[in-house]
Formats: sequence, C-alpha cells, structure tokens
Amino acid sequence: MGRQILTIGLLLAALAMGLTLLQKRMHQQKDSENTAATAAAAPAVPGIRGKPAPDFELPNLEGAKVHPSDFKDKVLLVNFWATWCAPCIVEIPWFLEFQKKYGPEGLQVVGISLDETGTKDVAPFVKKHNMTYPILLGDDKVAEEFGGIMGLPTTFLVDRNGKYYSMHRGLVNRDALEGELKTLLSNSANSAAKSAAPAQSSDDVECPAPAATTPAKKS
Repeated sequence: MGRQILTIGLLLAALAMGLTLLQKRMHQQKDSENTAATAAAAPAVPGIRGKPAPDFELPNLEGAKVHPSDFKDKVLLVNFWATWCAPCIVEIPWFLEFQKKYGPEGLQVVGISLDETGTKDVAPFVKKHNMTYPILLGDDKVAEEFGGIMGLPTTFLVDRNGKYYSMHRGLVNRDALEGELKTLLSNSANSAAKSAAPAQSSDDVECPAPAATTPAKKS
C-alpha cells in the first residue's frame, strides 16, 4: 500500500511539473507573438531619414542651373523619372495634383529626368503631359549623389531643412505618399509655429534598373 501511495504521489508530482512547464511555454509563445505583432504594427523608419540630401546642380529645360537652395524652406518631392518609363507616366498626374494642393503649404515637386537624349525627347514630353513643376536634366553624377538610382521611378521626400524623410523605389503608393506629405508638412508647420511663439518662463511596380546608375537608352 505504501509503495502504491508513493507511486501515485510521484505521478501526481510529475503531472503537476509537466502542466507547469506547459503553461510556461504557452506564456512564452504568447509573449513572443505579441512582441512580433507589435513590431509588425509599428511603421519602419527609413534608414536615410534625417541624413542630408545632396546639394546638386542641374540644368532645367531652358539651360539655367538649379540648386536645392533655390527652393529654400520648401518640402521637396524629388522624382527621378524618364520618358520611356511607364510607371513614371502613371505618377505624373498625382504629382501635379500634390503640387496644386500642397504647394501653398510649402511643397515643391521637382522632376529629374534620366533620359540620355536630354531636351530632344524631354521637352516635348513635358509639354504633352503639362508637367508644370520644375523638370531638371539629370546625369550619372546626381544619381550617385542620391545613393545610386537602381530603377525608375525613384522618389525622395526631403524636409525643409534639407534632410531626407523617405525614399520610394518603383511606382509609389499614392495614398501612402500623400500621408507622408501631410505628416511632413504638418510637422514643419508646427515647428515653425513653435519657433515663432513667445518664449515661456519655464519633437512598389518598377522599370528595370539601368546598368550601374546609367539610364537605359531609349529604343
């Protein structure tokens, strides 16, 4: 009888230990899933955010040299594109709308063409699509300055202080980009309002990448 009681006791102890370990594992798995869900819900911060955007110099379609400083205190949407890039054409009406809608709040859209033929193809294309925002003629140098353009279109948002905010490779998500614009313009407006306040007493579809950073020739 004593042995039976001892055996039953050992079995109950083993069962209790097994249940404890099972509950511990279940809690650990739940905690891991919660952590993963939280991480997935949190938006990723682009690695380039806060880094200085390049101080380039490029000609516009009239041959005048253009610099980022010409758009002082503006939020810049810098779009690398080409006339032969189908996704680029899809984005053009969106950028025109953004410029019209958010221009009064401080947005400036700037298009940088990577067409090798220059104004020969770019000028009539710009006229045809009524691209009223500034269009500049890019080259390998400016592509390298922006970290290397691996495919078209590629779009950058730059804040009023000349720092990168985000980068989009391929056809942008229109709503997501507009949301970023609103946030960036709002943050800029709030910062300006705070600095002006009195002191108180006591913060994608993509065209094939050209070889290295050299744009593909138009066929």
